[in-house]
Amino acid sequence: MSALEIAQYFAAQKVKPKRSLLFVWHVGEEAGLYGSEWYTDHPTVPRESIVAQLNMDMIGRGAAADNTGMTIAGVKNHGNPDYVQLVGSRRLSTELGDMAETVNRTEKRPLAFDYSMDANGHPQNIYCRSDHYEYARYGIPIIFFTTGGHADYHQVTDEPQYIDYDRMARVAQYVADLATKVANNDHRPVVDKAKPDPHGQCVQ
Repeated sequence: MSALEIAQYFAAQKVKPKRSLLFVWHVGEEAGLYGSEWYTDHPTVPRESIVAQLNMDMIGRGAAADNTGMTIAGVKNHGNPDYVQLVGSRRLSTELGDMAETVNRTEKRPLAFDYSMDANGHPQNIYCRSDHYEYARYGIPIIFFTTGGHADYHQVTDEPQYIDYDRMARVAQYVADLATKVANNDHRPVVDKAKPDPHGQCVQ
């Protein structure tokens, strides 16, 4: 839903970004990243023209009562009114990660970033488990945005009345603002980290 809102936001702008924006909804993520693997192996645009990928999944929770994940040391994380997790933001491009921080500081209500799930060797392996990695394996810088886990995750109780719509809108607007920054930048985010083997095993 938020990706569609962002697409509609850009469609309504009189002044378009300098770079094209491509909105992709992948299928088969939970079954093994099948949709994003297929798309990145058979992209509808030249793969080398994709300068970054911004991935969102579950951005509507993150309250103080939510157990949003845990640190690599096993300490439970909990949300807050401004909470959002970032994963992978500097794994390929330091510049993209820095840009994410810079844009956040310009927001009317900046978000509070949590990077604990992005730690090297984290047992939950979030970097390797969502659609963004299928882009990263080809050396495309990525950022994954999520408000993390919660008690209703993958349960029949995961219903829309529990979504924090204000937070979801804030995260979506922030991602739109970051996309604008990336799209209007005079160069693509510099890849200054080692690129993975596109056909190798992902390691966080």
